[in-house]
Amino acid sequence: MDKKQEEMYAILKKELAPALGCTGPTAVSYVAAEAATAVGGKPLKVEVKVDRHIGTKNSDVGIPGTSSVGLKIAAALGAIAGDAQAGLNVLHKVTKEDEAVAQAFSKSGNVSVIPDLETDILGLYMDCVVTTDKGIGRAIVLKTHTNLVYREANGIKQVDIPFDRIASMNETKDAMAHYEIADFYAFATQTPIEKLEFLKEAVQLNKALADACFMGEAKGAGFGISMLKHAGEDMVKKAKAMTAAGAETRMIGYPLPAMSCATSGNVGITASLPLVSMAEDLKCKEEQLLRALAMSFLMTICVKNRIGRVSSMCACVTAASQGIAAGATMLLGGDLACINKAINNTIVNIFGVVCDGARLACALKLASAAGIAIECSILAVEGVETPLNEGVVGGNADMSLNFMGKFAQTGMAESDLALCKALYEKQQAQG
Repeated sequence: MDKKQEEMYAILKKELAPALGCTGPTAVSYVAAEAATAVGGKPLKVEVKVDRHIGTKNSDVGIPGTSSVGLKIAAALGAIAGDAQAGLNVLHKVTKEDEAVAQAFSKSGNVSVIPDLETDILGLYMDCVVTTDKGIGRAIVLKTHTNLVYREANGIKQVDIPFDRIASMNETKDAMAHYEIADFYAFATQTPIEKLEFLKEAVQLNKALADACFMGEAKGAGFGISMLKHAGEDMVKKAKAMTAAGAETRMIGYPLPAMSCATSGNVGITASLPLVSMAEDLKCKEEQLLRALAMSFLMTICVKNRIGRVSSMCACVTAASQGIAAGATMLLGGDLACINKAINNTIVNIFGVVCDGARLACALKLASAAGIAIECSILAVEGVETPLNEGVVGGNADMSLNFMGKFAQTGMAESDLALCKALYEKQQAQG
């Protein structure tokens, strides 16, 4: 591999990681675990300040290994039984007894999770103070879900990363800014296949989530099973069903990890399961699937960094769909020119879909993203492409992606703030 491909390989390895549970509540558990671990002792009070996205868009999703939902219980569990060293698997040791204690604690009035609805200077952030019978611990996470930048116990600093270093911590975004679709295609098609063997874990973990739904072990709303029932031999419908099933299992808090992509489990599911399903139907060789997955994940990471790590747009629909489109085109035998067509076709279908929070209904959004992207790939392989330089579509697919990224980070800022405030008011009214 050349220098470019070595860097893309490093990005791929960094941005793919197993995650137990939805990464929003899990991150709250993580920062609470860091603060509690810093000082030790029995937690008496937990106070968490979070950015508006974490604070308003994660109240309806299940907590892994429990029957609970919401950020208060996530914070309580993290402080009481979280394993901070496990990162996004912070709750892997939680027992039913821990859940019962955390439930009582979270309802005692001594656990609070407060969103900052007015400012968005730092992007993703969480600032947690845990009071225990041994004193006070504090932890701060910025930019990504487990990026610990500050920790103290009883006023003694344990971790303190200077602000100038924090400001330059978006290494993936900086690196991705230099690459285009052609670079990802070169990596996916030229990298020695043994270098891509690690992607098998993504297939195993994310397919296990879908299988848990199909086998009736994970009982959600029934989206995945119903879709599969009516899919017949339709490749697109089967891919949608598998994707919905994986998301549904994860959103109810079923105790199986997902292979996350760019710190999102649902994004990892969306970028992979449609291709896994397609590969089964098309009887593709394992190498074909692994190369398509490499393309999908890199495209997804690229677009997610353009629209923002914590975005107003739904990352599964707007970012992972581009990954699916590129990977599906490869599975269908298309080349780089076809991939560019597929991406432009997909963008006009999904542009502007907002994120209104993590919950069971995400399964429907993920399924829609899968169906749209695959259908757009089929069109592209047939030589069909939306006209260039019309609407959000640019002179090429890279220009289209750049346009979407710029709009997501600037044009949708005010509407996103309004949505977060409306969601918070709704949640407060519901109690």
